[in-house]
Amino acid sequence: MDNRLKPEKKRLFIILLSIVGSTLVMLTGLFWYISYKGLDSISKFAGNIFTFLILAFGVFLLFSVLVLVFTMISGKQSKIASKLRGPLNKLLFPLVIKVSKLFHLDKDRITRSFIAINNELVMEYLNKKTVRNLLVLLPHCIQLEDCELKITKDILICKKCGKCDIGGLAKIAEKYNLTMNVATSGTIARRLIKEKRPDVILAVACERDLLSGVLDTYPLPVLGVFNSRPNGPCINTVVDVDLIEEIIKLLNISPAGVRET
Repeated sequence: MDNRLKPEKKRLFIILLSIVGSTLVMLTGLFWYISYKGLDSISKFAGNIFTFLILAFGVFLLFSVLVLVFTMISGKQSKIASKLRGPLNKLLFPLVIKVSKLFHLDKDRITRSFIAINNELVMEYLNKKTVRNLLVLLPHCIQLEDCELKITKDILICKKCGKCDIGGLAKIAEKYNLTMNVATSGTIARRLIKEKRPDVILAVACERDLLSGVLDTYPLPVLGVFNSRPNGPCINTVVDVDLIEEIIKLLNISPAGVRET
């Protein structure tokens, strides 16, 4: 996989996830101990039932975290991991962020580490599959702010003046006969996904929006590419156009008119 798809080392998120998972397991044990002492004084049977339930929850939590960590380290996803990854990520990611604050770690850095893991797992999942319907979603801030031609959906209306990256992306869309849309909000992005029903989404966005998109659309595979913000957030941002085309090639999508071998 192209290293540009992994802009941050994935071990950062894995380490923080391991800390969160082990802490939750220990807190579960502490909760059992405190509660059991009270219940056991009232009823031995109630104490035993409570112990069984807490033990079952603790084992499930420990198993789930171990599966998730192993999946992220290996870059290979089992069917069990596939079912667990979405719900656990939504549950544990906010806790990972809270733990990262204790170590004074930047949230964007954690997100980049998470997206690096996500991209690796998505590419592994797609390795032997045929992508027939790829949807490329772009943020509106990639277009030059003072451009007279405001693109709010299909980028093929772009005149390709070369002043922003929309022109280069439009050329790629034409070359590979792909659907590339500008999504001005999360609501519009969700509507486009519902309309297009893609096999895979290739999304360009900032850390916050990309994280939200990956978590909200799971299990639909999403490959994330971060935009650069030389002029500050949400204005005249740029993206690695060559990387976008490289990803399309990695997905075994051929140029329009070229038969796949």
